[in-house]
Amino acid sequence: FPTRRSSDLFLISAALEERVVRETDRVFCENGHYAVADRVIHEAQRKRHGSLTVREVLKYSSNIGCVKISERLGKEKFYDYITKFGFGSRTGIDLPGESPGLLRHHKRWTRVDASTVAFGQGVSVSGIQMITALSAIANEGVLMKPRLVKGIVDKQGQLKKAFRPEVVRRVLSPATARRVASMMTGVVEDEDGTGKKARIENVN
Repeated sequence: FPTRRSSDLFLISAALEERVVRETDRVFCENGHYAVADRVIHEAQRKRHGSLTVREVLKYSSNIGCVKISERLGKEKFYDYITKFGFGSRTGIDLPGESPGLLRHHKRWTRVDASTVAFGQGVSVSGIQMITALSAIANEGVLMKPRLVKGIVDKQGQLKKAFRPEVVRRVLSPATARRVASMMTGVVEDEDGTGKKARIENVN
């Protein structure tokens, strides 16, 4: 993922939708070290977290918290949601040369792969894929086909062709999408949130 924090959103969205976790459930983050097969997963910047709620896993962008949530969800379900959000396939935007990105099938994931994908490693996506997927959360769980322009006009300014909004699929229930959107605000607005530098004054 272009930014590893973004992967947290899609994992937690899927886990909430599948009801394998609740926002208030606590996840033990092993004080910063978690063994997976022959590897040890660490937190970013070597931070040490003990018990975090699911909301805090997102807020602090906990690698280990994400791995443990992905283990509850299962790699098949996680992969299913990643693809529902549009990763691994072209969006169909009206531009030539669009890349589908890089997403290996879950059958080719090792246990370590499944863990690292949970916090954003091993997946390559385009900017338009990311914007489209994030917009699905803002759009109450509905993924839309991205467009560059609203319509085409001739030299006289007359509308020759209009592009109407096009639904691709529903990814999340409206309730889950609203819950995740609310959780996302904490990442930016809270003083200890990992996205606080993206905060814009007077924008909620």
